[in-house]
Amino acid sequence: MKEKIRSEVRRMTFMKKTILILTGIYVLGISSILRANFYYIDDIGRATRGYKQWDHFGRYLSYYLSSFIHGDSYLTDVSPLPQLIAAVLMAIAGTITLYVISGKKRYTFLEYVAVISMGLSPYFLECFSYKYDSTYMALSVLAGVFPLLFCNAGYIAYSIISVLSILAVCMTYQASSGIFPMLVLLLSFKRWNKREDKKEIFKFIVISAVTYIIGLIVFLLIFVQPGDTYVSTSLSPLNQIFLLTVKHLKEYISLIISDFKMEWLILYLLMCIVFVGVAVKTSSQKKYFACLVAPLLLILMTLVSFGVYPVLSKPLFAPRAMYGFGILIAFIGVFIASTETMRSCKLVGFLLNWAFFVFAFTYGNALDAQSAYTDLRISAVIEDLNDLESFSTDEKITVQISGSIGLAPILKNMPQDYQMLKRLVPVMFQEKWYWGLYGFYNCYGLKNVKKDTSIDLVEQELPILKDTMYHRIRGRGNYILVELK
Repeated sequence: MKEKIRSEVRRMTFMKKTILILTGIYVLGISSILRANFYYIDDIGRATRGYKQWDHFGRYLSYYLSSFIHGDSYLTDVSPLPQLIAAVLMAIAGTITLYVISGKKRYTFLEYVAVISMGLSPYFLECFSYKYDSTYMALSVLAGVFPLLFCNAGYIAYSIISVLSILAVCMTYQASSGIFPMLVLLLSFKRWNKREDKKEIFKFIVISAVTYIIGLIVFLLIFVQPGDTYVSTSLSPLNQIFLLTVKHLKEYISLIISDFKMEWLILYLLMCIVFVGVAVKTSSQKKYFACLVAPLLLILMTLVSFGVYPVLSKPLFAPRAMYGFGILIAFIGVFIASTETMRSCKLVGFLLNWAFFVFAFTYGNALDAQSAYTDLRISAVIEDLNDLESFSTDEKITVQISGSIGLAPILKNMPQDYQMLKRLVPVMFQEKWYWGLYGFYNCYGLKNVKKDTSIDLVEQELPILKDTMYHRIRGRGNYILVELK
């Protein structure tokens, strides 16, 4: 078994060039995100307090690897290092994807383009936005595709590596839990389409399914910690699991439809049509049979792309939970690009990935605009508070914020079909969201300001102390309410 694994590893030395090319593409694609230098949601908490707190979701690999990445158990801001490491990991994952789907060692321009959506789909861009989490999110993607490198190294070696890889997925970021089954389905279909030995295909599917389930069960029984915050770690009740899973899947799909611009949806649907056409044209099976199975495969892969989240009692619907769909697009794209037929139709995949590549720059610049706008609004509030007589002493003043600054004006002016952008850019100065006020209270050294949630100043009839174009300040004594406009 060891010799088979060594043999497979030696065969992979050709990947260096491909990894370098894809790393360059991904780093260029996220360059505007790196330039924005945006503390994305809980990044701001980790930067100010240096905590980890990944273990409460069972993400122990993230917990322990972070000490190595940051050079200390106290996590200082070392960006863009984690994001650059993430780009390299995604490049390795993309290289593996190219190899296992195409079976080739040299790739065309269109094949390189086809894997762009793995790392630069709008959904994975949120992962790249995190200064602290991005490395481990990318590592989970790599763990999802890694076992398929060894599917020809013998079933024992493949089984062991698969179980360990699924555990790695679960202990880094569980949103990648749909990647392994998606790739298994695609490779099984490809072998079936070539009319390979059905028994071997069936054995491959069964072993893959069993090892996947074992990995999930081991994680569930040993490593996962019960939690019910913005997402639940518990399964839906057994008597409702089917209906709730269907409900959650419908919500994921409806989000994709609303997130994607109309052009993106059209290009994706055209890609699916081309996929079916390529599968039928290259099939050694009966054409009508291949024409029936290929669309069913796409449907099944789409449902699986969200991983285990749909079966949870409270799934995560944030963009970062849905990057499996972007990876599905990459799988479809590589399948299409790696065939020698219907060459003119491959342009569809190029256009969609080009749209994602361009959107990455739009998104990074949007983060930059939002960051500047947030600093402006917070600074304006602090400046006006400082002018109040109440703050002339060292006595603590309770300050509460109501309302929200919303998106920066430049983003509000964008077309309505940029729903994806509005979901990705967080408003970091707003009420009723922990992270929306974290920066104001913790990052500006407000020594005589305190946060008190035991009283709701909105319900008090406080006199107006100051009214500006950005906010209105009300107050009485040691209580100040800032109403954001």
